[in-house]
Amino acid sequence: MKVVSSSEMREIDRYTIQELGIPGIVLMENAAMSVVSETISTIRESRKVVICCGIGNNGGDGLAIGRILSCNHINVSIAVIGDSNKIKGDAKINYDVAKKLNIDIHEYNSQEEMNDFVTLVNGCDVIYDAIFGTGLSREVTDRYYEAIDAINHTNAYKIAVDIPSGINADDGHVLGIAVDADKTVTFCLPKLGLLLYPGASNVGELVVGDIGIPYVSVERIKSNTSIMDDNLAKHFMPNRVKMSHKGTYGKVLIIAGTKKMTGAAVLTSSAAYRTGAGLVKTFIEESVSSIITSSLPEAIIETYNRDDDNLSFEDKSKLLEMLLWADTIAIGPGLGNDSITKEILEVVINNFNKNIVIDADGINALSKDIHVLKNKKGNIIVTPHLGEMSRLTNMDIERISNNTVEVAQVFSKQHKVICVLKSARTVISSPNGMTNINIYGNPGMATAGSGDVLTGIIVSLLGQGLDVFDAAILGTYIHSKAGDRAKESVGEHGLLANDIIDSIPYVIKSSLSE
Repeated sequence: MKVVSSSEMREIDRYTIQELGIPGIVLMENAAMSVVSETISTIRESRKVVICCGIGNNGGDGLAIGRILSCNHINVSIAVIGDSNKIKGDAKINYDVAKKLNIDIHEYNSQEEMNDFVTLVNGCDVIYDAIFGTGLSREVTDRYYEAIDAINHTNAYKIAVDIPSGINADDGHVLGIAVDADKTVTFCLPKLGLLLYPGASNVGELVVGDIGIPYVSVERIKSNTSIMDDNLAKHFMPNRVKMSHKGTYGKVLIIAGTKKMTGAAVLTSSAAYRTGAGLVKTFIEESVSSIITSSLPEAIIETYNRDDDNLSFEDKSKLLEMLLWADTIAIGPGLGNDSITKEILEVVINNFNKNIVIDADGINALSKDIHVLKNKKGNIIVTPHLGEMSRLTNMDIERISNNTVEVAQVFSKQHKVICVLKSARTVISSPNGMTNINIYGNPGMATAGSGDVLTGIIVSLLGQGLDVFDAAILGTYIHSKAGDRAKESVGEHGLLANDIIDSIPYVIKSSLSE
């Protein structure tokens, strides 16, 4: 599904109204109806509903919602915040109709009147927020700040119309203050600011409402940003065919694990198998290789000696032979932050002409000499978390965290790699500017080994033939959905990386059967 900026959504609206000739008042009515249909079951038993409206088109949506609810015998009051004399166009039509229907309308156009507003919202069960729409770009101040603060301090169920008021629709930044919604019904397509933190914390349950905008209006917008939804995932899933064998589903080489972090190799290899890889070979230092075989009997083991500062001639030759064997490679989880890791990484990048996933210590090694990417023979996916991205880019973590989409896009384009920037909203970006935002997952997944599992999933999908960008998107989706399934079983506090692995087959099975 496409994700749009506020300007892209305005162009969709403009084309629909001015070029196709669908009146704006029709879209406003459809928007109001979509909100009502998505929320009527929630408010049916409410004693009192308050619609908080601004004086723009978002307020016009709210006025139409108030009329529809009132006509369905729901006790509604409308609070107009701002000078009602400035309401224009389609919003003015809905304001005048509400007046003629004698709907209970209160107007708050000064600081002095805000005490009455507080009393009104404190006495209701449900609040609809239609104060500001997606066009807001300035700090919220004065009576609008007080109104949003009062809404947030009520115990009412809060429903945001299109976007919680106070959220920047383009980057998710909170413009001083924002409504903390329980549910948001947005129109036509998701907006970037609904998906990115900190704004995403204010959205609650997100629903995309159909307001009758024709497909042709949406297709004109060449948005480079998307989200993976449950319906789309099944089309990305690799197929299994009856006439096949283990080699059909990929020969995956995983270079991971040391004495201190053997578990990383086990987790990555296990995740690769659970995602459907046919053969997984793990390259690990000889002294701990038995841990792999005891934990994962299906794994094939190749070993090397890590006692010196460099690979021996024999071990380097062995690695080069494995590069000829493998269909795809993952390198880095638990591999150690030393000269041998850097040497192995360089051998792989300089000689392997297929798909590579670089994670963890592989990224740390890469950050010491980012220019090695210029020598790459194949396609590369890097999967940094915020700290690793800081080391790769020499940017501070806060700057990256506040600009994840932009940072991932710039890095991907600059180094011609797929970038999977891991955070609360993981961003997947390709060199051509295409970007996907993952909207699944939970805080319980912030646990040791979770990133190793993601690497195993992605490299497995590559081995099964997926394109690098598709594998990165689908792999992140499977990982997050598996984490959500694990959360249902064990909760967030006790969730382990192995719980995510155990859930992978069920997520894939569910996606394929839908």
